[in-house]
Amino acid sequence: MKKSSTTESLILHAAERIFFLRGFDGARMQEIADEASINKALLHYYFRSKERLFDAVFEAAVSRLLPPVLSVLHLELPLREKITAFVEAYFTTVLENPFLPGFIVHELQRNPAHFRAVIAARRIDVLETLKMQLHEGAESGIWRRISAEQFMLNLFSLCAFPFVARQGMQALSGKNDHEYLLLLEERRTLISGWVLDMLRPETVNVK
Repeated sequence: MKKSSTTESLILHAAERIFFLRGFDGARMQEIADEASINKALLHYYFRSKERLFDAVFEAAVSRLLPPVLSVLHLELPLREKITAFVEAYFTTVLENPFLPGFIVHELQRNPAHFRAVIAARRIDVLETLKMQLHEGAESGIWRRISAEQFMLNLFSLCAFPFVARQGMQALSGKNDHEYLLLLEERRTLISGWVLDMLRPETVNVK
């Protein structure tokens, strides 16, 4: 059982690297077997097809990123603290697994139905909690009115884009890997303030 679990883990980690580099269409089972240092027959024994292997890798990727990040939004915290906790959880998770955002975004474009099925199976739902907090804040004058969907798009965009666009941004800026990591760490400290600025009510100028 231990050997079986170890072999399966080796395959998943190898497939993760190859799917990230090549995408679903470009990946080959033989290349994944070589990456895992096993023969192709053993690979097919554990995962009958490339589709099944990709599904396993994708579901593992979603499980690694979304639950620890989105669970923060269910915490009984004021929205201000929740935003900071979300940013911290996102950056911590993704810096440990930098391929995740790009991999998930790619699959969203390739097979959106698959992503919806994975989310539905995990019953990930944070919008209702956010709707309540945003509504209560707007009613009391603390926050401007904004839909939970727009709020989540802004929050995810500010966090995810620097990772998804890393190669392009490094090419444009000329920053090496170390310098770009420093840029990401700086951004981690800035995002919460940007989101809070976005939420503050507009001031009315009285002439």
